[in-house]
Amino acid sequence: MGSKTKFKTDYMVLSGLLVATIFWLIDSILHIFFFNEFDIILQLIGPNQYNIAIRMIVLCLFVLFGSHAQYTINARKKAEQELVDYKNSLEEAVRQGTCKLQEMNEQMRQEIAERKRMESAVRESEEKYRLLVENANEAIFILQDDQVKFTNPKADEIITRLSLDPTKPDLTRLIHAQEREKVIEWYQRRLKGMELPYSFMFRLEGPRSVSIWVELNSILIKLNGKPATLNFMRDVTLQKKLEEQFYQSQKMESIGTLAGGIAHDFNNLLMGIQGNVSVMNLEVGAADPLQESIDSIARCVKSGSQLTNQLLAFARGGKYVVTPSNLNTIVHKTAEIFGRTKKEIDLHPVFAKDIWPVEVDPSQIEQVLMNLYVNAWQAMPEGGDLYIELENVRLDEHYARIKPFNIRPGRFVKLSVTDTGVGMTPETQKRIFEPFFSTKEKGMGTGLGLASAYGIIKNHNGFINCYSELGHGTTFNVYFPVCEETYPPEDSGADGELVEGVPGGDETILFVDDDEEIITVGRKILASLGYTVLVASGGQAAVDLFIDQQDRIALVILDYVMPGMGGREVFEALKQIQPEVKVLLSSGYSSTDQVAALIEKGCRGFIQKPYDTVKMSRTIRTILDGVPVNTAEEN
Repeated sequence: MGSKTKFKTDYMVLSGLLVATIFWLIDSILHIFFFNEFDIILQLIGPNQYNIAIRMIVLCLFVLFGSHAQYTINARKKAEQELVDYKNSLEEAVRQGTCKLQEMNEQMRQEIAERKRMESAVRESEEKYRLLVENANEAIFILQDDQVKFTNPKADEIITRLSLDPTKPDLTRLIHAQEREKVIEWYQRRLKGMELPYSFMFRLEGPRSVSIWVELNSILIKLNGKPATLNFMRDVTLQKKLEEQFYQSQKMESIGTLAGGIAHDFNNLLMGIQGNVSVMNLEVGAADPLQESIDSIARCVKSGSQLTNQLLAFARGGKYVVTPSNLNTIVHKTAEIFGRTKKEIDLHPVFAKDIWPVEVDPSQIEQVLMNLYVNAWQAMPEGGDLYIELENVRLDEHYARIKPFNIRPGRFVKLSVTDTGVGMTPETQKRIFEPFFSTKEKGMGTGLGLASAYGIIKNHNGFINCYSELGHGTTFNVYFPVCEETYPPEDSGADGELVEGVPGGDETILFVDDDEEIITVGRKILASLGYTVLVASGGQAAVDLFIDQQDRIALVILDYVMPGMGGREVFEALKQIQPEVKVLLSSGYSSTDQVAALIEKGCRGFIQKPYDTVKMSRTIRTILDGVPVNTAEEN
């Protein structure tokens, strides 16, 4: 409002000054051109007022133009300030815009860097999973609508191994016929999301009878919006074979335990028969008509004893006297004997140079070899070739790990026996080491040869395996661990007999056994030899009787296996009563590590049932007379 009033006042002043100025200018012009003729203003107001007016006009003009100039200057300064302010505001806006752009650029740069990092991580992850899938030991494939949508190289390898086209595999028909329905049912139930075991084991079989065991694990996924399964299939053929071998080994252990028990009980029965035969031999003369029958019974007992010895060898309860031995020598000896009796078989022995020593019982290894030779001979009824080879080998950790023999890596001597006979089917190979299993005609064999060989080798910390093809022969490989000792010097001659004839005596003997029949027979034999006999039918009864009669008792014949207080406990009790007590251990089992431990503690010897009068009498006299006893001696 004030600015408008000021403008109006200035306008009026300027208008008046403008009129006065115009009159002054006209007067001045007339004065210039006509001198004093036209000094209108001078004439009107007089000279003094004229000069004052002139000065006022000039002053007003000065003020007017000075005010206008100042106004112009101020307006210009204001405009300039406004321009400066506007410039500053523009610069601030530009600065703020620039900062914002810089922030946006930095954020965009960070987003680009993060996106590049994520893309790189995605590429690395994809590469990692690609390498994982392509190099996996498991077959990985995707199934959708019964069609294979994806396979990795391992899956292609299995499919190719089973003689299928990898581009159009039909996995369903590869499943073994006996398991196909179960596998399909399991897979369909997995598709429905039912709670089932994540994996399923079954067989795949190709058109060329190529068979493998696989373990399948299926996971439900979505592929292109439709349900599918991501499948992981692992080849477990080797694992399955190892499991079968392990179960076979476990079965053999169980059968061995059973066979050992049967052999022990059977030896006790034979002991009763053999004892009575021995007593009858003492009472019946050579010209007696019954002598022939008695001899026949004795031969039958001996055959039965050999049979039980084979059972005990299989059960790994056999009695072994192990020494560092040269297998070249043992093989050479057995090959010569076999070659003389089976001339239709051509022997091809190959001996190892600088063969390593092994710690074995030579007589037991001879039995193993003869069993293998006889088995080969029976597989070649029309004759053939028998190859026997020895070599030093080293078994590494990988071999020890993949084989179910529970062996340690190291040095072994390998014995191979190969024939060119009829060979065996896989089913037969699984059972060849079972006692009484035989593919031969009735009366041709007992089925104990390979079973006893298995037990003997196992008890020597070795192992045996078999490779055979029907119509192409069989190879048995036997491995014996090497011992660090050197070979002992060879004997210069045969061992002589300890005592000639059937010696007897008049000492008192305590006979301990839990079998009444054996007690009866034992009393008869000892009495027939002139000894005074005390009997006890159990461990505690024997200890009690020994406490009462220890001054009389010269020898204790002690059964090792008895119920309740066994032979070991009785022996330890007797040693506490009389440290120098003489004890002869007896058992239907062969000598074991436990028996050997008792012998080391002071037991005087061991005799295996069934034993006859001669065997028993010589062993007793040897102990009573203080002569060292060969505790490893067998019947």
